[in-house]
Amino acid sequence: MDFSALLAKEIAKKKQAATVIASKNEDDASGKQAESDSRRFIRRGDMEHAREQAYLAEKTQREEAKRLELAKRRQQQQDEEEQRERKRREAEQKYLERKRAREEQEELEKQMKKSKYKGRGNTKSPTADAREGTAEAEELAKLSELTEKDIVDRLRKLSEPACYFGESDKARLRRMRRAEKRAENSDERIEELLASIDHNIVGQDIKSDQAKIYLQLEKYVRYLLKEWERVLVTRDDTPDQAYATLTQTKGYLLPLFEQLRKKNLHEQIYPSLATLMMYLQQRKYRDANDAYLKLSIGNAAWPIGVTAVGIHERSARERITGQDVDGKLGKTSVQIAHVMSDEKTRKWLTAVKRLITFSEGEWPED
Repeated sequence: MDFSALLAKEIAKKKQAATVIASKNEDDASGKQAESDSRRFIRRGDMEHAREQAYLAEKTQREEAKRLELAKRRQQQQDEEEQRERKRREAEQKYLERKRAREEQEELEKQMKKSKYKGRGNTKSPTADAREGTAEAEELAKLSELTEKDIVDRLRKLSEPACYFGESDKARLRRMRRAEKRAENSDERIEELLASIDHNIVGQDIKSDQAKIYLQLEKYVRYLLKEWERVLVTRDDTPDQAYATLTQTKGYLLPLFEQLRKKNLHEQIYPSLATLMMYLQQRKYRDANDAYLKLSIGNAAWPIGVTAVGIHERSARERITGQDVDGKLGKTSVQIAHVMSDEKTRKWLTAVKRLITFSEGEWPED
C-alpha cells in the first residue's frame, strides 16, 4: 500500500471539508447581517423631518386653496358690484324718464288750464275716453263682487275711512280704487328713489347732508336683509330657526324704517347709527362694534340701577338717566343708554347687532 497516495487523498478530503465549512460560515454571516439590517430602528430626527415635510406640504396646499377661494369670492363680489351698479344706472335712467314724462304732463295740464276755450288742448279722442270709461266700469264691476268685510279691510289698510256719511257703494268703490292707485304710485316712486341712490356713506355727509344719509341708511339696511335672505336660500342645510330669526329681524326693523322715512331719529342716535353703518360698509368691524356699544349702552356709568343710593341723589340720577333732577337735559344727556329707553328701540338695536354679525361672517375683514 502506497503511503503517499493515501496521505494525498486524506489531505484532499480535509481541504474539501474546510471549503464547505467556510462557505457555510459566510452564508450564516450574510444572513445575520441582513437580519441585523432589517432590525434597524428609524431615527427620531428622520421621523421629525418627515413629519415636518408633510406638515409644510399640507400647509402649502391649504394656503393655495384659501388663496384660490379668496380670489374667487373677490371676483364674485366684483361681478355683483358691477351688476348692482348697472341696475342702479338703469333704475336712475328710468326714474329720470318718468320724471321727465310727469313734468311734460304737468306742463300740458297747465297749458290746458290756461287755454281760453274748453276744447283747446284736449289730446284725448272720444274713442279713448269711451275705452277708459269701459275699463273703469269693468273694474268697478269686479270690485263690486267683494264682500263688505273685504272692502272695509282694504280701506283701513290704506288708512282710509270705512265709509263716509251718505256715501253710496259705488262711490266707496271708486274711492278705494283711487287710494290703491295712489299707494302703488307712492311705492314705485320710493323704490325708484332708493334704487337711484348709492348706499355708500361718506363721513362728511353725516353732518352736512342728513336727508341723503337717511335714504342711504334705509337702502343699506334693506340691502343687508336681502343678502341675508339670499345666503339662507342658497344653502342646502339651512335650519328653520335661521329663517325664523330673519323674519323676526325684519319685524324688529319696521320701527327703524318708519323713523328713517320720517327723518325723525333722535339727535344722539342718528350720528352713531350713520357712523356704525359707514364702518360696516368699510369692513371695519371692530370700529362698528365700538359704535354699536356707544349707540346701545352709551357712556353712562350705571346703565341700570337704583336712583337713590345715598346723600348724592342728584349725581346718581344724572349718571343713570343723563338728566338733571328737574328733568331737563343737561351736559350729561349724551350718556343716555338708548337700549333702555323703550321696547321698540331695544328690538331694532338687537336687529342691527344681528346685521353686524351677518356682515362679519359673510364679508370678513381683509
